Amino acid sequence: MKTKKYYILAFSVFGLILLFLFSGYIIGYHNFPPSQLLRKVEIKLMGHYLDRIQNPTSKPEYYESIFLRLNSKEASLREHLTRNGRGGGLTSFGDAVLLLTYDGQIFAARSADNIQKTGIAVPDNGFLAYKQAAESDQFNHLNHNFGLFRYNDILFYEAPGNRGLAISYTEFDSTENCYRNTVATLPVEPGTQSVEQLSARPGDWDIIYRAQPCLPFKNINNALEGGLAGGRIAFRAPSTLYLGNGDYHWDGMYAPKAIAQDPGVDYGKIMSIDLQSRESRIIASGIRNPQGLALDNEGTLWEVEHGLRGGDELNRIEEGNNYGWPVETLGTQYSKLPIPGEQSPGRHSRFVKPIFSWIPSVAISNLTLTEGFHESWDGDLLMASLKSMSLFRIRIEENRVMFTERIEIDERIRYVHQHTDGRLVLWTDSSKLIFLTPHPYRDHFVTDFLDSKKYEPGLKKRLKITIDGCRQCHSIDPDNHEHAPSLAMLFDAEIGSASYSDYSSALEAKKGTWNRTTLKAFLSDPETFAPGTTMPRPGINDDTVMEGVIDFLEAASTNGTGL
Repeated sequence: MKTKKYYILAFSVFGLILLFLFSGYIIGYHNFPPSQLLRKVEIKLMGHYLDRIQNPTSKPEYYESIFLRLNSKEASLREHLTRNGRGGGLTSFGDAVLLLTYDGQIFAARSADNIQKTGIAVPDNGFLAYKQAAESDQFNHLNHNFGLFRYNDILFYEAPGNRGLAISYTEFDSTENCYRNTVATLPVEPGTQSVEQLSARPGDWDIIYRAQPCLPFKNINNALEGGLAGGRIAFRAPSTLYLGNGDYHWDGMYAPKAIAQDPGVDYGKIMSIDLQSRESRIIASGIRNPQGLALDNEGTLWEVEHGLRGGDELNRIEEGNNYGWPVETLGTQYSKLPIPGEQSPGRHSRFVKPIFSWIPSVAISNLTLTEGFHESWDGDLLMASLKSMSLFRIRIEENRVMFTERIEIDERIRYVHQHTDGRLVLWTDSSKLIFLTPHPYRDHFVTDFLDSKKYEPGLKKRLKITIDGCRQCHSIDPDNHEHAPSLAMLFDAEIGSASYSDYSSALEAKKGTWNRTTLKAFLSDPETFAPGTTMPRPGINDDTVMEGVIDFLEAASTNGTGL
């Protein structure tokens, strides 16, 4: 009998599930009122995350910043890559953005619709030799991550007597079965102004730096930690290249010993390399995984680096400074245990402190200086991130961070670069190039609307004041319902139908559409129109102003956007 009860219970639960699913289908298919409520709850709790799962190829046309929106155009290069991986770098040459992919190809991009592979071949980094060694009987017992063995950065530099391309990459030495960071340069003649005029074979590059010593395979975690190479480069005229030399996880936890504090090795350091003499020297130590280097307008060198669990850092690099890794950090091991041998856990009181640290980590990647993108951004540093899938705009005043603004992109951003024409270009771990242009929040739609009407000057002024009052809460961007329903796309829409998540029950229950009659009634007395509404009385007591406001709402819906 007990078994029979279990069957009855199971069938009952199954029947309830089918009824629930069928009811949801009917409600959604026929767009019954509960579907609007459920949709609002979904957006409130999940944002548009479920939309992106349902349609992963859909991307917003713009992203939001505090002073402007970033219009976006993107292109995928996935089909052009020869193997799985992530990494690479961006630079500008002439009117093209040059992309160095992790597998060593160089593309020229002038827009999302104009991307071509160049005739520039890069030096062999020994990838095939590394893979052969890894699969041999001698080393196949170790863990290998081929996707992180990569080319790391590309830079066009120009100064009197020095003009060329520089690249950095992890290089495998098959004679000694070891690896290192390497920098190679390709001279570019002064008369060469277009990437179409450039071509190179692997042997045309000049290897000007190889990190010392050549590191052996590790038997902890991955044998070769290419993701900890750093490898970002920056140029200071007339002839200095800076290289962020990561420690490749030789930190005493993922390798037998830590080397960032060892003055006899190049790893875990910021290096200075002279293009003419080829001399290299350590200018800063105690560095973990430097993923971004940038010079500001005052010539200060800034660096961002990955911490472990917490402790991503922004550092002002000055010659002779020791930044503490792995003796000091603001993070912990991924196991949540303290870093072995750490001298001041969570304090960073003995070595040079970071200017700023992200706790928890955002998984920083690249760093660039913005100039000429928008006046509200000029002189700010822009940092890309992986885990947080965002850009961070960093304002520095008097050697301190005034603020960081997070701009969500919803992509793991490997590199951010500002092109010579002002556009921002992103390279993502999903192998996309994203071009961003600024679109300031301005009143051009409002002013254009008023200019198009034959209103007398006094009425235009009163209308502008009234519309500006409405916009204290309501956006005229059709997709922006953050504080109140948008005023765009309102005319002829069902009452309470926007994807605003906090409608009053009074408006949710109201039937009908927004037209001249309903809008006039609502704006004249919201409480009488929908008892219990949270909309305050707007105070429009002039019929000509009321008609002008409704004209504006109709125009905003007809044009589809007020921005």
